[in-house]
Amino acid sequence: MSGQQPHEPVESVGPDGPITTPASGSSVDPAVPQDPPRRSGLDEKGRVKRTRAATAWASAVALAVVTILFIVFIVQNSQSVVIDFLWMSGDISAAAALLIAAVAGALLVAIPAGVRITQLRHSLRRNG
Repeated sequence: MSGQQPHEPVESVGPDGPITTPASGSSVDPAVPQDPPRRSGLDEKGRVKRTRAATAWASAVALAVVTILFIVFIVQNSQSVVIDFLWMSGDISAAAALLIAAVAGALLVAIPAGVRITQLRHSLRRNG
């Protein structure tokens, strides 16, 4: 061996002065505070991890709130209106007409976006 015992600390010089590190096989210095062991349900900041059940529960609550808002919207806008579009004409409730228009608008956005996402995924698989 190079003059050192296997369990002696190793000294080196760093930019701020001498650095002493424990030799391999030595025990950890009890004066140096160690990180407490993490429990499996906590993240690195000590907060409770988000679980699939919690996400499902939050989604169910959000869906219930949106459903209640839709019901209120439909009840408040139940009067019949005449809709004229090109050569077609008909009576429909105002709520149904607005919801159909909203769904049609969402589809006009979602379909091209879905096609573009599919193109990007295909390109990513092909190129790397």
